[in-house]
Amino acid sequence: MGPIRIRPEAELRVAVAAAFEAHRSRIDALLPGAEVEHVGSTSIPGALTKGDLDLLVRVDATELDAAVRTLRATYAVHQPENWTPTYASFVDPAASDPPVGVQVAVRGSADDRLFGPFREAMIADPALLAAYNRLKLDLDGEDYARYTNAKAAFVEDVLGRLPAVTAARAASPPPGRPPPGSRERRTSRR
Repeated sequence: MGPIRIRPEAELRVAVAAAFEAHRSRIDALLPGAEVEHVGSTSIPGALTKGDLDLLVRVDATELDAAVRTLRATYAVHQPENWTPTYASFVDPAASDPPVGVQVAVRGSADDRLFGPFREAMIADPALLAAYNRLKLDLDGEDYARYTNAKAAFVEDVLGRLPAVTAARAASPPPGRPPPGSRERRTSRR
């Protein structure tokens, strides 16, 4: 992957909305009991983005294995090193404008709580969004690994400051992942 290029989500809003509806419809047909949400930077008005659409597919714990098998038939596996017993990720290899990522998480799991609370914190706090945008501008032109590592540190910091998320994550940290506040970081999922 080449250098990351950052741009305003507003430039992509129409294309992202159309792609979201198409993928949500596809996933609704494949997984009728799932909830599909728009997450990631393109879901945050005024955010800067590398230009991809991220969807979060929320399923019950008893449905995860079947959901993963079903999504694997339509999407390509992505970042398997980040998979946990409550999380898996995919990409649409045919999508390019915008690229599409699909995260599947067990409802209520610590993995599930990575996405919505971060999005809502960015939407609710203009100063926090401005800090996120400054970080992204600083990372414009950087390689993917540096971008994802820096962004992951920012996301972890934000989530660590949200009381409800912090309490819930401390109660059920995903296997193989360091607890919030530890120095070890994993690759960002968004």
